[in-house]
Amino acid sequence: MLRSFIGSRRINPGNIQIEITETAVVDNSERIKLSLLDLVALGIEIAMDDFGTGYSSLDLLSRLPISAVKLDQGVVLRMTEDVKNTHIVRSSLYMARELSVKTVAEGVETKGTYTYLMSSGCNEVQGYWISPPLPLEQFTSLIESEPQWPASSFGLLYNAWVNHISYRHKVLDAALTLSLTDKEEWGNLPKMDLAHSPARCRLGQWYMGEVTEAGEDSDRRNFKQLEEPHRLMHAAGASLIKAIRTESRSRDISRATRIFLEYSDVVDAEVSRIVERDLEKTLEDIDKGKLRDAPDIKNLIRDYDMD
Repeated sequence: MLRSFIGSRRINPGNIQIEITETAVVDNSERIKLSLLDLVALGIEIAMDDFGTGYSSLDLLSRLPISAVKLDQGVVLRMTEDVKNTHIVRSSLYMARELSVKTVAEGVETKGTYTYLMSSGCNEVQGYWISPPLPLEQFTSLIESEPQWPASSFGLLYNAWVNHISYRHKVLDAALTLSLTDKEEWGNLPKMDLAHSPARCRLGQWYMGEVTEAGEDSDRRNFKQLEEPHRLMHAAGASLIKAIRTESRSRDISRATRIFLEYSDVVDAEVSRIVERDLEKTLEDIDKGKLRDAPDIKNLIRDYDMD
């Protein structure tokens, strides 16, 4: 049916997201995997619902074509009760970023939870603080009112910064692993995602987007100051791994490591400066009332029976 509708252009596949649960696929994962691959080939997004509640979520995430995970509302709600749940959510967000998987947090019922998830780089949220489930007519009225919720670019910057730190860790981990392993065993090492291109780094993508959108020349210069050291850092990372793989002298490897870390420190200093500036701007926007709370939707849902 979906293939027919998409083929006849009755619906855009980009407007479809299919949610699956662990229990639905764990017993028939191979058959369902093939079906999911067919759906992905059509351009449909697959989301794993209730992520973090089952025993095989990580296994399924590694084997199925998942493009989004929905963090279970139980874990999200318990963040206010136990720091372990906060660690689970943050770790899930970090893992999803590394896998280039979108994150959706369920069960967001307070502004505090929303703000924390936004600043931690969560992509989307759903929950009663945004809106309870609504009948079609009231949902349409809500959309037509063009509601706005608090927004900040800090979450995107945080994501980019974490990605930069992750790249540095990956390079150093790979360098140490290769150095301590016989060359004959390198083919059996765990796969390591080392993308040395600045354009594939989320930090590079972030500042290139900021340069494009920057209105004033001063803003463009600020972001441009990050571009050169960031490019040189990635080049130094590639040179370090190459030096180890070509069995260069230990003195050359030590020099390559030092250069890589020096450029990485420069990038960190530049990002820290931008973070400080963005944080100040966010606080100013709060003082000026530019970051608004969720709209009052009580009138839209007063006749809705929540039971």
